Amino acid sequence: MSRHCVPGRHSTHVLAFTALLGVLACAGVAAADDRDTVARTTLGGDRAVQGCSQAAAHGDVTDVGINLCDMALRRRLSDADRGAALINRGVLHLGRHEIQASVSDFEAAIVINPRNAEAHLNRGAALVQLGQPGPAVAALTTALSLGVRQPHKAYYNRGAAREALGDLRGAYEDYTTALEIEPDWGPAEAEVARFVRTRQERLAGVLANDPNAQR
Repeated sequence: MSRHCVPGRHSTHVLAFTALLGVLACAGVAAADDRDTVARTTLGGDRAVQGCSQAAAHGDVTDVGINLCDMALRRRLSDADRGAALINRGVLHLGRHEIQASVSDFEAAIVINPRNAEAHLNRGAALVQLGQPGPAVAALTTALSLGVRQPHKAYYNRGAAREALGDLRGAYEDYTTALEIEPDWGPAEAEVARFVRTRQERLAGVLANDPNAQR
């Protein structure tokens, strides 16, 4: 997708998001591997929950992976184990592009523990893909306030949500923060190049159409 709007402030560190369904007010959104932009919970004492966690950790989005999580959730589990299984199944649903199912799993995990930062992060990422940037910003802000383990992912996704809302300055700030936290992160680096290129192209266009600039 092409991008036509850039923040008013200049920097060489700019980026944008994961995958967003729908049309943005000013710009399209580049896609990144969903597995790069969500968090995985691999903790869990129950053996079945550990199998579900391993499926999520390895990106096993086949029916086998989902069934491992389904089997775990049919067991009598502690709240911590049930929350872990729900988050991991939600991650697998997200990888299968079953976005609404993933949101339901993340929300169920939040009911169990409203302070589960990873559940809020993943819910926010899923809501961006579902085309609900407003609720996504709220979810990702909550994840950051709760001390999410991978804050660069929360900033990255929140930047995407803000970009979808037309808040390009806010998006720019979030993308920049994500890159500062994780300088070598592939999705962020790709978006830096995209913003820099777009800004340079716009500047070149302005200069080409300004008679005074040719003197």
